[in-house]
Amino acid sequence: MPDEVDELILKMQHLEAQARAQREAKALEARGKSLKSRAQQLAWTAQAQLSAAEAQQRDGEEKLQRARDPALKPIAAADLLEEGRRLTEDARSRVLKARATLNFALDQMDEADRREYQALRAEARAEAHRQIADDPLVKGTAPAPTNPTSIAPPTSPSNSTSTSPPTSTPTPTSSSPSTSTPKPSTARKTLGRRRPKGS
Repeated sequence: MPDEVDELILKMQHLEAQARAQREAKALEARGKSLKSRAQQLAWTAQAQLSAAEAQQRDGEEKLQRARDPALKPIAAADLLEEGRRLTEDARSRVLKARATLNFALDQMDEADRREYQALRAEARAEAHRQIADDPLVKGTAPAPTNPTSIAPPTSPSNSTSTSPPTSTPTPTSSSPSTSTPKPSTARKTLGRRRPKGS
């Protein structure tokens, strides 16, 4: 019973984590799509403004070039020079603003892509928690066995005496002096009474 309770608690924890990851993925995906949509619209507007400002700058530079024509009357040249300077200065300011806006829109699009990537990671976490919760083989830590003999290594079925080295009984060899030749007697042999010389 305690094992089943632990497994149920673990499964509920994974299901809660799955729900949190799914909510996070949906929120990130929604914010990413909204941010990307606004960034794309801003980028298109900035690109159009940049194109118009660059065209105006070219027009102003062209008028400045025409004002330097020596064949042109001084009054007309002065008017062209003033008009060209005004257009050029205004165009330069507009170009700077349009480029800054375009860079900001591109940064926002990068941020939107990053949030979409985070949403994909959150979805992957949610799927992992779901698989862990549904997999019957993936459970919590297995409880330790209560029987200590269950974790003891198996003993060999052979007799213990078979593993001990056999004892050898020393046997007498033919080279042993105690068994091969008898020990000579130390008693002197008596030859009887000695005869006197000359008899």
